[in-house]
Formats: sequence, C-alpha cells, structure tokens
Amino acid sequence: MSSTRRSFLQKTLLGGSCILWSPTLRAAEVAAGDPALFLAAVRAGDLGAISHQLDEAPGLLATCDDRGRSAYAVALLAGQGAAAELLLHRGHLSDLHEAALANDWPRFETLARAAPERLHQPHAIAGTAMIAASMGGAGGSIWRVYRYGGDPNSFASEHLPFSALGAALQHPSAQIAEQTAESLLANGADPNPPNEKGVTPLHQAAARGFDDLVEMLIRRGATVSSKSAAGDTPRDAAERAGHARAAAILAAHREIPRDDFSTDTAYDVDGKPFRAARFGPEDLLPVHEMVGLAHGPREGWIERLRERPELAKAVGTSTEGAVEAAAHMGRPDSVEEFLERGAPYSLPTAVMRGDTRRVRELLAEDPKRIHARGPHDFALLWYPVIGGGSLEMAELLLAAGAEVERQHSRGTTALHWAARAGQLELATLLVEHGADPERRGRFFDAEGATPTEVADAAGHEALGQYLRQVERRV
Repeated sequence: MSSTRRSFLQKTLLGGSCILWSPTLRAAEVAAGDPALFLAAVRAGDLGAISHQLDEAPGLLATCDDRGRSAYAVALLAGQGAAAELLLHRGHLSDLHEAALANDWPRFETLARAAPERLHQPHAIAGTAMIAASMGGAGGSIWRVYRYGGDPNSFASEHLPFSALGAALQHPSAQIAEQTAESLLANGADPNPPNEKGVTPLHQAAARGFDDLVEMLIRRGATVSSKSAAGDTPRDAAERAGHARAAAILAAHREIPRDDFSTDTAYDVDGKPFRAARFGPEDLLPVHEMVGLAHGPREGWIERLRERPELAKAVGTSTEGAVEAAAHMGRPDSVEEFLERGAPYSLPTAVMRGDTRRVRELLAEDPKRIHARGPHDFALLWYPVIGGGSLEMAELLLAAGAEVERQHSRGTTALHWAARAGQLELATLLVEHGADPERRGRFFDAEGATPTEVADAAGHEALGQYLRQVERRV
C-alpha cells in the first residue's frame, strides 16, 4: 500500500470521518482492524465483539458500509439498540439524519436549529431527515421534524425508493408503523407517493390489516384501483394476507366520503379571496415557529406578530396554518388576532367561532364541504365541542349531513371530545344522532378509549353515568 493511501486511511479513521468498507481494502483491514467483521458484529448486536474490536482498532468507529451508512446507523437499522448505545458511548457523534433515525430528539433539535436546510439534503440512510425519522418509528413525535420545516413529500435516495409514508409502513412494530403513518397522513403527506414497484401506502396498509389507516387513505384520496408491478390491487393484498375487514373497506370505498379542503385558503374573514404571503427560504424557521407557537397562549407569539404581521398567514409543511392551530386548540382570542391580520378563514375555523352565517354560506356553495377536515385530521364535527359546546352549531352540521360515526379520526368521534370536555347536552345530541359510547378511539391515547372511559378519566361523573345508561339500553 502506498504511503499516500496509508496516510489517507489513517487520517480518515482516526479523524472520525466515514470511510466506506470495500473488499479491495484488504491491507487497510489488517492494519486498522477488519471493517467487514466489525459491521457484522454491529448487525448481530454482539457487544463483546464490538468492544473488543474497538479496543484493538479505535478507528473502526468511523467505518461505514458500502452505502455510506455509519456503523451507528447500521446498528439502528438492524434493530440493535444496545449496539447503537455502545457506539455512542465509545465516541460516535450522530449527524442530523442519524439522530432522526434514532428518534434522539434533543440531538436532532440541536442540529436542526443550527442548519435546518440539512433536513432536505440527501443522506446515505435516506433521502431526507423526515424519511429517516419515519424509518425509526417516530410515531406522533414526527411533529419535531415538521417543526423545522421537514417535508413529508420529499423523496428518498436511490437506495430507498419510497416516501416517508412508505418508510413508516415498513416498521416492524404494527402499532408504531400505523401511528407514524397516521401522523404523516394527517399532516400533509401525499396518499399516492410514486413508487417504482407500484406498491403504494394503501397496498402496505391493506396487507398489514390497518383498518383505520386504510379508510383514512381512501378518504384522503388514495387510488384504490392502483396495481403493483405484480398486478395486485390493495384489496388483493388485504385478501391474500387474510384481513377481511380491510378488504371489505376497500370493496365499499365508494361509500366513504372524501375529505374536503376547499376552504382552507380560499377566503379571508370578510369573504374576499385570500391573499397568501410570500415567504422565502430564510423564513423557514420563523414560519414554522409561528405555527408551533400559535398552539399556545397569545403571549408566546404576539410580539413576533407585531414585528412581522405577515406571519399571521404562516402555513407549515404540515399544511397547518397559524390560525388553524389556534382554532383547533380552542383559542378564540388568538384566532381573532390572526384573522384581523389577513389569515385565511376556513370552514373549521368558522365552526369553532360559532359563525353560523358563514358556515351556512360555505355549505350552500358546496354541500360536500360537510366533509371538511382541519389540521391533524380534526373532523368538522369536533369543532362545536372545541368552540365551547354549541348545540346550535352541532345541529346545523348534523342537518347538513355530518354523520357522527363517519366523522372520526383513529376511531375518535365528536362524542369522545364532548366526553372529555364534560358537555352533557352536546353528548346527548350526538348519541341521539347515532354516536356509539362504546367505540374505541385512539386519537388521545394510542391504546384507545371509549367515550365512557374518557368521561370517567376526566372526572365527569354525570356524563359517565349517562353514557353507561346508553350502553345498557343498547
């Protein structure tokens, strides 16, 4: 081996850079340890062998596989968490994508705040940090990637030709896979991302029997008739895997109302066409920070809004706007601030405000808007509860065709929300219109809870007793 090459290898290994393992580097393997054996130990989670090899050749810590993935990433992808922890203990410093894959949020946020543009840069693990986090099973914590401008629809690298949604559905844990996929789909992920093999998220969800997700994908616009390279439809995938309910949902897909988003950025509070603000790349963090802060008290963001009034029109990569964040959190004063500064006035926001006149106008323009959804997959019929329990507004929506049991997310209906808020009169109205007090919803809790259990947990004794009486009658 030449002195130049030896110098390069020593500098790369000892300096902490990533060196690709190649079968041609036999001399280097002998001199500085065996990268192939080291990576094999990492994949197997053999902590003793990993420690021994690092003791003999510390530079092995910088070894990468033939795709350029660090030993740390290799350990994570192999499900060897203890091996990954050992590598961190021995001095590995994870980069942004590796932190996302590990769901190491303190490390991720430190790196993302310093250089948010890196979220979208190609990486050996995956195309973007959003895909890496999805592969790692981020679940509901995927919002941490959105917080810095992560895009759910940026595509993968040549080694991983699928989207974040497709990556999420490959996680070995069914609960984590479904939760991560639902979180992405509820926050702007394309239900029909391109895939060279024709296997769509709907194929994947059907094959794993994720009934709620299959329904969610359909109402979000997933193509039910899509065929894989093998010629299978999603229904074929469900039937082949023995998931009868998923197959039945796909067979009856025409009965599932498609979500409507036509009012999201159509009008302002005066009924005039909404005029969006122009934000540049340098506004990535301010925009997403405003959307995030809008979920909280007015004091947390009002000074920023006074300095930059156009941030009232901020919309994140999750498709959620600042005004919508305030609306679904039930913050009427905040909503007024945003609307006064030109924010869009959507149907869900109008329902939350109790603006019956505007709600009637929007529904008269297009009755299909009764299937409107707010951010995070909030159903329209949830907003009368969020707005304080308006019976008049709930009755208006029910008369316009809102069906309680269809307007759910992850099984959670407006009755769950009314139970949580202790709104007995509204809960009674919803039950009279077919709400099921025994339906298990997973929006508040991944394990799921019925409206009766939600009422009991929130300490609403009278409402809990009423729902139990309904259960006994049924």
